[in-house]
Amino acid sequence: MILVETSAWLERDRSTGSTVDRRLAELIAEHADIAVTEPVLMEVLAGARNDREAFQLRRLMTSFGWIAADSVGDFEGAARVYRSCRAQGVTPRGLIDCMIASIALRTESTVLTADRDFAHMALVIPLRIDPASVR
Repeated sequence: MILVETSAWLERDRSTGSTVDRRLAELIAEHADIAVTEPVLMEVLAGARNDREAFQLRRLMTSFGWIAADSVGDFEGAARVYRSCRAQGVTPRGLIDCMIASIALRTESTVLTADRDFAHMALVIPLRIDPASVR
């Protein structure tokens, strides 16, 4: 399972032509086993320019697999990710990223991302990052 993180969806939405954008397009075309989770949906929809775009993005993103957040386990896991990283001198810039990492760890998913914070977290925790992701 590949958990597509917020920045990867934004790369695709903006048609940047980056390796992450091309990888996501490839995964969609191949009907690969990709998934979304609540924190990613929230971040993408928050950045929509208007209600119409939010509706279209929601429809697209919910047409793939869904990894539901565990209301207690993933919040505690996000705090553990943050503390573990901070203890090693790699302080994540956002707790939402820690939550997404926690969900990926729990489900043993690989993360597709254009956000370097995930690569930094992967230096400390056993987070799997898709090779097309920004390193």
